[in-house]
Amino acid sequence: MLSLVQEEFKNEELSLVVHRKPDCLVEFDVHATAELIQKAKKLATKNVAKEVEIPGFRKGKAPNEIVAKKFAPQIERELHKQLADQAYIGAQKLAHVHLLNNNAKISYDLKSFDSNGAHLVFSFETEPQIPVVDKALFERKPVEKPEVSDKQIDEAVRQMMFFYAQWTPVTERPIQDGDYIMIDLDTIDGETTTQVFRNVRFEVSKERMAAWMQNLVAGAKSGDVLEGMSEADATASDKEKEEFQPKKVRLTILKVEEAQLPALDDEFAKKVGSETVEAMRKSIEDLLNARAEEKVQKDLREQINDFLSENYPFDLPKSLIAAETNHRLQQLMQESKFKSEWNRSSEEEKKKIENNVTNEAIQAIRIFYISRKIVQDAKIPVTHKEIQEEAVATMRYFSSPKTDQIPKELFALALSKILLAKAQDFILGLTSTEQPTI
Repeated sequence: MLSLVQEEFKNEELSLVVHRKPDCLVEFDVHATAELIQKAKKLATKNVAKEVEIPGFRKGKAPNEIVAKKFAPQIERELHKQLADQAYIGAQKLAHVHLLNNNAKISYDLKSFDSNGAHLVFSFETEPQIPVVDKALFERKPVEKPEVSDKQIDEAVRQMMFFYAQWTPVTERPIQDGDYIMIDLDTIDGETTTQVFRNVRFEVSKERMAAWMQNLVAGAKSGDVLEGMSEADATASDKEKEEFQPKKVRLTILKVEEAQLPALDDEFAKKVGSETVEAMRKSIEDLLNARAEEKVQKDLREQINDFLSENYPFDLPKSLIAAETNHRLQQLMQESKFKSEWNRSSEEEKKKIENNVTNEAIQAIRIFYISRKIVQDAKIPVTHKEIQEEAVATMRYFSSPKTDQIPKELFALALSKILLAKAQDFILGLTSTEQPTI
């Protein structure tokens, strides 16, 4: 592996060349002087003397000269250890290249050794070297805000009405337009069947069901199992048609129903928390506008993530990538659907999944590091309270925890979210104050 960067240091005990290599790997090439050898030997003799017993002397009190004669092999072994420790400590005092974390491993190789000097090589991972981000280079692309019109409001009202609908089973006649069907859907590839979804309701209509599915269920009844091919809709864009991959499917009709919706009046509006239909529609309009604005912000922030990823690449430690990949795979394995698909996958398919997860891990780690640097460089405050509130908000999706019960992993995730949001705000020009980070 070729060295990318070399730095040289020297004092009376050692000379050091620091090689910075790909994947955040650092190599200390150390030449120890006779002075450091003697220092290590004294420490080795002292340590051995503390542990051995010599007749006529209390344990640990025998003169070093006697210990050196009687326990030369033990001192030699301890000397190598002390030499490695002292050489590494001395090299760090000169170079100040910190380990990646407290769990980082240091590889050590003693190339040569005698009383006049020694050649030692240490290898370890360090933190990534993050580039400085110039936010002026970010070019915001226009983002179209989703339309909020009477049509969207009408559809939202209609979906709310289904919560109060009266459902009547259809068993005697074939399926017709306006019916609602509950179905299971699987894809079939040779001998392999893959679940797409279970117990999902569809309205049988041109507006709300894909044409291929509508044609497939036409004339069928509850309990039927149908097979066919999925197809791109005629109304799809050219790009959507090009990207669409037809698949053989198996569709199981679990039940067929008719729905009687409630009357759209003030009484219904009161059921959903509004005094009048007009007030209900205004509330829905406000909600849809808020969601539309969230969509705009999300798209803008995705632009920033792409900008950072494309313009500021940097190396990452392999151990960090491996740990994050493993963590993500373990999280996925807790999902029954993913685990089922994994168990059915070939070795080649599993490798592809692992590669995708690894790429996602690399992206996430890079975004974390570069977000942290943006926040630090801009002196944007990040408080413990903000991180705790974000962690609690995340936990509330699952329970109502006490703050002392929040796992460390969740605090780490909350910190990542806070850093990214603040970095994105800074690039978008939304940061109003710049103070020291807490």
